[in-house]
Amino acid sequence: MNTDSGTSWSRRRVMTAALAGFGCRVAAEEGGLPHVRILFLGNSYTAGHSVPAMVGEVLLSSQVLAPHIGSYLQSSYRLAQHAADPDALKLLKQGADDGRPWDVLVVQEQSILSSVAAVNEEARQMMNEGFTKLVALALEANPKMLIVDFQVWARHARLWKEQSREALSTGRTPAEAHTRIRLANARAAQAAREKHPGASILVSPVGDFWWLVADTYPALPLYSDDGTHPDMLGAILTALIIAGTIGGRAVIENSTWIGECPFDQVERVKKVLLDHPEVFKNAGK
Repeated sequence: MNTDSGTSWSRRRVMTAALAGFGCRVAAEEGGLPHVRILFLGNSYTAGHSVPAMVGEVLLSSQVLAPHIGSYLQSSYRLAQHAADPDALKLLKQGADDGRPWDVLVVQEQSILSSVAAVNEEARQMMNEGFTKLVALALEANPKMLIVDFQVWARHARLWKEQSREALSTGRTPAEAHTRIRLANARAAQAAREKHPGASILVSPVGDFWWLVADTYPALPLYSDDGTHPDMLGAILTALIIAGTIGGRAVIENSTWIGECPFDQVERVKKVLLDHPEVFKNAGK
């Protein structure tokens, strides 16, 4: 199985029990908002521009939820590897920085596997088993935990023009890659629901919205130079979608955080999210 590559994000272990951290927690306590404790398990797609910290900033600026953010991220990791990693499992079991269990677990499958799993039985089994195992472990830590499947995006179209081997391994075209990713994530979520009836599982339609934003505003810089990982705006878009999946439309409507991006760019991607609630409604179907 190929891995995510072409990135300057080194193969290092990142483990932070409060990535958005202390500042979010203090502000939350002062504001009296409902608290939400979110753990991220992913790889370089999640690590790019610190998406977990961005989700914390989006939630806090919306004044809808007060975030406690944790993450365990390793380059190219698959869900099955997270499910077998002692450090990831330790963080999942120990809970948030305030000593309480995580309320939400956000998991991100390796990007090539996310596509190949739609057409290859071995890959499909690997993805489904990894996701289902993490759901089981999450429910052991907190039976009421919400599990959010971070659906990744297809690579930039120029990589197909360049005949990138990695891009071609995900599909013959960008559209086929997107379709495969969508299908594989929906199947993984359904397999987990069948194994764990009653579990709260949502697919966060990050890839669907990347596709829609790129189609609506093709000049917006969502991708980094490698055509695979997120640029700053792409990471903010990702954070808005995940935060909206967790906290609802009000989070996106009320968020004022724009990071280091121009205000008008962030407003454009927010408009696409708000104009298309059906993408959230149909996620994972």
